[in-house]
Amino acid sequence: MTQPATQRTAGPNRTSPGKPYASASNAATPIAAIGREALMVLLAALLVLPLAVVAQQMAAPGTRAAGTPWRQGAAVAGGLLLFVPLLYSITKRTGLSARPPIWFVAHVVAGTVGLLLVCVHASAGRLLSMPGVLLALVFFLALQGTLARLFLTPRLSQRFGAQPSSFHTAQGVDRARLSELIAHKRAVLGRLDAQASEALFSPTLRHALRHPSLTWRYAMLSARESRLVGARRQGGALLSLWRRVHIALAAVLLAGVLIHVAVVTFFAGYVAVGRPITWWHLAAWGASP
Repeated sequence: MTQPATQRTAGPNRTSPGKPYASASNAATPIAAIGREALMVLLAALLVLPLAVVAQQMAAPGTRAAGTPWRQGAAVAGGLLLFVPLLYSITKRTGLSARPPIWFVAHVVAGTVGLLLVCVHASAGRLLSMPGVLLALVFFLALQGTLARLFLTPRLSQRFGAQPSSFHTAQGVDRARLSELIAHKRAVLGRLDAQASEALFSPTLRHALRHPSLTWRYAMLSARESRLVGARRQGGALLSLWRRVHIALAAVLLAGVLIHVAVVTFFAGYVAVGRPITWWHLAAWGASP
Protein backbone atom coordinates (compact mmCIF):
# COMPACT_ATOMS: atom_id res chain seq x y z
CA MET A 1 0.00 0.00 0.00
CA THR A 2 1.40 3.35 -1.00
CA GLN A 3 1.93 5.84 1.79
CA PRO A 4 0.46 9.34 1.47
CA ALA A 5 2.86 12.18 0.83
CA THR A 6 2.59 13.41 4.38
CA GLN A 7 3.99 10.07 5.62
CA ARG A 8 6.55 9.36 2.90
CA THR A 9 10.11 10.49 2.42
CA ALA A 10 12.88 9.41 0.09
CA GLY A 11 16.05 10.64 1.65
CA PRO A 12 17.70 12.46 4.52
CA ASN A 13 17.48 15.90 2.93
CA ARG A 14 13.74 16.51 3.11
CA THR A 15 10.91 16.04 5.59
CA SER A 16 8.51 18.73 4.47
CA PRO A 17 4.90 18.08 5.44
CA GLY A 18 2.80 17.22 2.42
CA LYS A 19 5.71 16.90 -0.03
CA PRO A 20 7.69 13.81 -1.05
CA TYR A 21 11.43 13.89 -1.16
CA ALA A 22 13.29 14.33 -4.41
CA SER A 23 14.80 10.95 -5.17
CA ALA A 24 18.50 10.83 -5.91
CA SER A 25 18.32 7.39 -7.46
CA ASN A 26 17.94 8.79 -10.98
CA ALA A 27 21.39 10.31 -10.94
CA ALA A 28 24.24 8.20 -12.26
CA THR A 29 26.62 7.02 -9.57
CA PRO A 30 30.15 8.41 -10.19
CA ILE A 31 31.88 5.42 -8.61
CA ALA A 32 30.01 3.14 -11.02
CA ALA A 33 31.11 5.30 -13.94
CA ILE A 34 34.79 4.84 -13.02
CA GLY A 35 34.76 1.44 -11.36
CA ARG A 36 35.94 0.39 -7.93
CA GLU A 37 38.91 -1.50 -9.36
CA ALA A 38 40.18 1.63 -11.11
CA LEU A 39 39.84 3.61 -7.88
CA MET A 40 41.79 0.95 -5.99
CA VAL A 41 44.58 1.17 -8.57
CA LEU A 42 44.56 4.96 -8.21
CA LEU A 43 44.76 4.63 -4.43
CA ALA A 44 47.78 2.32 -4.70
CA ALA A 45 49.48 4.73 -7.10
CA LEU A 46 48.87 7.64 -4.73
CA LEU A 47 50.58 5.70 -1.95
CA VAL A 48 53.59 4.65 -4.06
CA LEU A 49 54.20 7.78 -6.16
CA PRO A 50 55.30 10.08 -3.29
CA LEU A 51 57.85 7.47 -2.23
CA ALA A 52 59.16 7.34 -5.80
CA VAL A 53 59.54 11.13 -5.91
CA VAL A 54 61.43 11.19 -2.60
CA ALA A 55 63.60 8.26 -3.69
CA GLN A 56 64.58 10.07 -6.87
CA GLN A 57 65.53 13.14 -4.84
CA MET A 58 67.70 11.09 -2.51
CA ALA A 59 69.36 9.17 -5.35
CA ALA A 60 70.70 12.26 -7.11
CA PRO A 61 70.21 15.37 -4.96
CA GLY A 62 70.81 18.67 -6.73
CA THR A 63 71.76 17.14 -10.08
CA ARG A 64 68.56 17.99 -11.94
CA ALA A 65 66.78 21.24 -12.76
CA ALA A 66 63.00 21.59 -12.57
CA GLY A 67 63.12 24.41 -15.09
CA THR A 68 64.51 22.57 -18.11
CA PRO A 69 62.33 22.99 -21.22
CA TRP A 70 60.78 19.53 -21.15
CA ARG A 71 60.16 19.60 -17.41
CA GLN A 72 58.65 23.07 -17.72
CA GLY A 73 56.45 21.76 -20.52
CA ALA A 74 55.29 18.95 -18.23
CA ALA A 75 54.54 21.51 -15.53
CA VAL A 76 52.46 23.67 -17.91
CA ALA A 77 50.46 20.68 -19.17
CA GLY A 78 49.98 19.33 -15.66
CA GLY A 79 48.95 22.70 -14.31
CA LEU A 80 46.33 23.14 -17.01
CA LEU A 81 44.93 19.68 -16.29
CA LEU A 82 44.65 20.54 -12.60
CA PHE A 83 42.17 23.26 -13.56
CA VAL A 84 39.76 20.72 -15.08
CA PRO A 85 38.33 19.95 -11.60
CA LEU A 86 37.50 23.65 -11.37
CA LEU A 87 35.50 23.36 -14.60
CA TYR A 88 33.76 20.32 -13.14
CA SER A 89 32.81 22.33 -10.07
CA ILE A 90 31.54 25.23 -12.17
CA THR A 91 29.42 23.05 -14.48
CA LYS A 92 28.05 21.17 -11.48
CA ARG A 93 27.02 24.32 -9.65
CA THR A 94 25.69 26.21 -12.66
CA GLY A 95 23.67 23.35 -14.13
CA LEU A 96 25.45 23.80 -17.48
CA SER A 97 26.25 20.10 -17.85
CA ALA A 98 23.55 17.58 -18.72
CA ARG A 99 25.99 14.72 -17.91
CA PRO A 100 27.58 15.46 -14.50
CA PRO A 101 29.13 11.94 -14.21
CA ILE A 102 31.10 12.57 -17.41
CA TRP A 103 32.55 15.71 -15.87
CA PHE A 104 33.31 13.80 -12.68
CA VAL A 105 35.29 11.21 -14.65
CA ALA A 106 37.08 14.02 -16.51
CA HIS A 107 37.95 15.67 -13.19
CA VAL A 108 39.43 12.42 -11.84
CA VAL A 109 41.36 11.53 -15.01
CA ALA A 110 42.65 15.08 -15.57
CA GLY A 111 43.64 15.41 -11.92
CA THR A 112 45.52 12.11 -12.00
CA VAL A 113 47.40 12.84 -15.24
CA GLY A 114 48.06 16.39 -14.06
CA LEU A 115 49.54 15.02 -10.84
CA LEU A 116 51.89 12.72 -12.77
CA LEU A 117 53.09 15.56 -15.02
CA VAL A 118 53.61 17.87 -12.05
CA CYS A 119 55.64 15.13 -10.37
CA VAL A 120 57.92 15.00 -13.42
CA HIS A 121 58.51 18.73 -12.97
CA ALA A 122 58.70 18.91 -9.18
CA SER A 123 60.81 15.80 -8.62
CA ALA A 124 63.82 17.71 -9.97
CA GLY A 125 63.26 20.66 -7.68
CA ARG A 126 63.46 21.20 -3.95
CA LEU A 127 60.72 19.38 -2.08
CA LEU A 128 61.27 21.44 1.08
CA SER A 129 59.96 24.62 -0.55
CA MET A 130 56.66 26.30 -1.38
CA PRO A 131 56.36 24.37 -4.68
CA GLY A 132 56.99 21.24 -2.64
CA VAL A 133 54.09 22.21 -0.38
CA LEU A 134 51.86 22.56 -3.46
CA LEU A 135 52.92 19.10 -4.64
CA ALA A 136 52.06 17.64 -1.23
CA LEU A 137 48.68 19.39 -1.41
CA VAL A 138 47.95 17.81 -4.80
CA PHE A 139 48.74 14.38 -3.36
CA PHE A 140 46.54 15.01 -0.34
CA LEU A 141 43.58 16.15 -2.44
CA ALA A 142 43.86 13.17 -4.77
CA LEU A 143 44.14 10.77 -1.83
CA GLN A 144 41.28 12.41 0.05
CA GLY A 145 38.96 12.33 -2.96
CA THR A 146 39.80 8.70 -3.72
CA LEU A 147 39.19 7.59 -0.13
CA ALA A 148 35.88 9.43 -0.04
CA ARG A 149 34.63 7.75 -3.23
CA LEU A 150 35.86 4.33 -2.16
CA PHE A 151 34.67 4.23 1.43
CA LEU A 152 32.57 7.19 2.60
CA THR A 153 30.05 7.57 -0.22
CA PRO A 154 29.20 3.85 -0.66
CA ARG A 155 28.95 3.34 3.11
CA LEU A 156 26.56 6.27 3.45
CA SER A 157 24.43 4.99 0.57
CA GLN A 158 24.28 1.48 2.03
CA ARG A 159 23.39 2.76 5.47
CA PHE A 160 20.66 4.98 4.06
CA GLY A 161 19.16 2.22 1.92
CA ALA A 162 19.34 -0.42 4.65
CA GLN A 163 17.52 1.59 7.30
CA PRO A 164 13.72 1.71 7.03
CA SER A 165 13.75 4.83 9.17
CA SER A 166 15.34 6.68 6.26
CA PHE A 167 12.06 6.36 4.36
CA HIS A 168 9.64 7.42 7.07
CA THR A 169 8.75 10.68 8.68
CA ALA A 170 11.38 11.82 11.14
CA GLN A 171 10.31 11.43 14.75
CA GLY A 172 10.32 14.23 17.27
CA VAL A 173 10.32 17.03 14.70
CA ASP A 174 8.61 20.28 15.64
CA ARG A 175 6.07 20.28 12.81
CA ALA A 176 4.88 23.82 13.42
CA ARG A 177 8.42 25.16 13.38
CA LEU A 178 9.21 23.12 10.27
CA SER A 179 6.15 24.45 8.45
CA GLU A 180 7.11 28.01 9.35
CA LEU A 181 10.65 27.42 8.11
CA ILE A 182 9.42 26.00 4.80
CA ALA A 183 7.06 28.93 4.33
CA HIS A 184 10.01 31.27 4.85
CA LYS A 185 12.05 29.30 2.30
CA ARG A 186 9.26 29.55 -0.24
CA ALA A 187 9.05 33.31 0.26
CA VAL A 188 12.80 33.69 -0.33
CA LEU A 189 12.68 31.31 -3.29
CA GLY A 190 9.89 33.34 -4.89
CA ARG A 191 12.33 36.24 -5.13
CA LEU A 192 15.35 34.09 -5.98
CA ASP A 193 13.85 31.85 -8.68
CA ALA A 194 10.10 32.18 -9.14
CA GLN A 195 9.86 29.17 -11.47
CA ALA A 196 11.62 26.72 -9.12
CA SER A 197 10.00 24.16 -6.84
CA GLU A 198 11.08 24.43 -3.21
CA ALA A 199 11.01 20.63 -2.83
CA LEU A 200 13.58 20.17 -5.60
CA PHE A 201 15.50 23.45 -5.62
CA SER A 202 19.20 23.76 -4.87
CA PRO A 203 21.04 27.08 -5.39
CA THR A 204 23.65 27.15 -8.14
CA LEU A 205 26.53 29.47 -8.96
CA ARG A 206 24.24 31.36 -11.31
CA HIS A 207 21.91 32.20 -8.43
CA ALA A 208 24.85 33.21 -6.23
CA LEU A 209 26.20 35.60 -8.87
CA ARG A 210 22.84 37.19 -9.62
CA HIS A 211 21.38 37.30 -6.12
CA PRO A 212 24.15 36.67 -3.57
CA SER A 213 22.16 37.86 -0.54
CA LEU A 214 19.05 35.81 -1.37
CA THR A 215 21.16 32.74 -2.18
CA TRP A 216 22.93 33.02 1.16
CA ARG A 217 19.61 33.40 3.01
CA TYR A 218 18.13 30.38 1.25
CA ALA A 219 21.22 28.27 1.97
CA MET A 220 21.06 29.22 5.66
CA LEU A 221 17.36 28.32 5.81
CA SER A 222 18.11 24.96 4.17
CA ALA A 223 20.86 24.31 6.71
CA ARG A 224 18.44 25.11 9.55
CA GLU A 225 15.91 22.71 8.06
CA SER A 226 18.52 19.94 7.85
CA ARG A 227 19.47 20.44 11.47
CA LEU A 228 15.83 20.52 12.53
CA VAL A 229 14.99 17.17 10.91
CA GLY A 230 18.37 15.58 11.69
CA ALA A 231 19.21 15.07 8.02
CA ARG A 232 22.91 14.42 8.65
CA ARG A 233 22.82 12.34 11.80
CA GLN A 234 23.33 9.08 9.91
CA GLY A 235 26.83 9.82 8.63
CA GLY A 236 26.15 12.65 6.20
CA ALA A 237 27.91 15.15 8.45
CA LEU A 238 31.28 13.45 7.94
CA LEU A 239 30.88 13.38 4.16
CA SER A 240 29.79 17.02 4.14
CA LEU A 241 32.82 18.07 6.21
CA TRP A 242 35.11 15.94 4.02
CA ARG A 243 33.71 17.66 0.92
CA ARG A 244 34.09 21.17 2.34
CA VAL A 245 37.71 20.51 3.29
CA HIS A 246 38.34 19.14 -0.20
CA ILE A 247 36.89 22.23 -1.89
CA ALA A 248 38.70 24.66 0.42
CA LEU A 249 42.09 22.99 -0.09
CA ALA A 250 41.50 22.79 -3.85
CA ALA A 251 40.93 26.56 -3.87
CA VAL A 252 44.18 27.05 -1.94
CA LEU A 253 45.99 24.80 -4.44
CA LEU A 254 44.74 26.69 -7.50
CA ALA A 255 45.66 30.02 -5.91
CA GLY A 256 49.11 28.64 -5.09
CA VAL A 257 49.61 27.40 -8.65
CA LEU A 258 48.74 30.83 -10.06
CA ILE A 259 51.13 32.53 -7.63
CA HIS A 260 53.90 30.05 -8.48
CA VAL A 261 53.43 30.67 -12.22
CA ALA A 262 53.52 34.44 -11.71
CA VAL A 263 56.67 34.27 -9.57
CA VAL A 264 58.71 32.02 -11.90
CA THR A 265 57.57 34.00 -14.95
CA PHE A 266 58.25 37.53 -13.70
CA PHE A 267 60.61 37.04 -10.74
CA ALA A 268 62.92 34.48 -12.29
CA GLY A 269 65.95 36.21 -10.80
CA TYR A 270 64.54 35.90 -7.31
CA VAL A 271 63.72 32.20 -7.82
CA ALA A 272 67.12 31.36 -9.31
CA VAL A 273 69.02 32.83 -6.35
CA GLY A 274 72.16 33.41 -8.41
CA ARG A 275 71.91 30.16 -10.37
CA PRO A 276 71.37 30.02 -14.15
CA ILE A 277 67.76 30.62 -15.21
CA THR A 278 66.98 27.52 -17.28
CA TRP A 279 63.22 28.06 -17.78
CA TRP A 280 61.22 30.32 -20.07
CA HIS A 281 60.36 33.61 -18.36
CA LEU A 282 59.35 37.18 -19.15
CA ALA A 283 61.37 39.03 -16.53
CA ALA A 284 64.17 38.32 -14.05
CA TRP A 285 63.03 40.70 -11.34
CA GLY A 286 64.43 40.14 -7.87
CA ALA A 287 67.87 39.01 -8.99
CA SER A 288 70.65 39.48 -6.46
CA PRO A 289 72.89 42.49 -7.28
